[in-house]
Amino acid sequence: MKDTVRKLGSFLTFEYPLQIANISAQFFSIQLKQQIEIPGWGATATRQKLISDYWFIHVARHFALMFGFSTGISLGIHGSFENQYLLSVLVAGILCYPVLYFFHYRPYFSATFLPRLETIKEAYERRELEQMEKCRKAQLPNPTLIMIHYAIDKASGINAMQLNERFAGCLTKLYGVDPRSLKSSMDMLLGSSIKRKDLKGRGRTEISNRFTEAYQFFEELGFPKAIEILRSLETTFFKTIQ
Repeated sequence: MKDTVRKLGSFLTFEYPLQIANISAQFFSIQLKQQIEIPGWGATATRQKLISDYWFIHVARHFALMFGFSTGISLGIHGSFENQYLLSVLVAGILCYPVLYFFHYRPYFSATFLPRLETIKEAYERRELEQMEKCRKAQLPNPTLIMIHYAIDKASGINAMQLNERFAGCLTKLYGVDPRSLKSSMDMLLGSSIKRKDLKGRGRTEISNRFTEAYQFFEELGFPKAIEILRSLETTFFKTIQ
């Protein structure tokens, strides 16, 4: 009972749509639902949806309840339902809305609701960026991905690797990496030795580190056959640039 009274009081005083906990809950609820239903739905769209809900749901519902409640009391006291009286009540309600808009709904929207919504949106986008950055750091470099895919391709007997853009596009679907960078890595590792003639010093060290990463991946996976294939590739690779 106390909870119901508290919620009713919060609604009547127009606190409910302004509470940061409620704004946050609505934001994440809409964001999750719309992302499932509409691919590409973003935080900006959710922000716009919440602003629309503020005016067309919360404000409209609050004004309708306040107007209906006051009208009911007025009619009860007056005891008359004559058309002229009902018309005057309606006119009074219409005149009251601009007052509430300029001195209640709009100030609360600009000074409270919108800043809190922006804070929630920015926090959400910051977490999304941090998560993407973590995923990016966790992902192996492109040359390492090509080494791993090459070893698996050879060990499985599929032998499907091709040094062309079409195959690079297929790998993009698998690894989520730009096809041009994958094609460049394939050309450098598996293509003609002419593409590796300028690979010296730091470049050789970088490639050596990439092979080390690929070895570690297969050691963790427990795949010795792939390690043997990698060693053969590494030997061939460095022989061509000596």
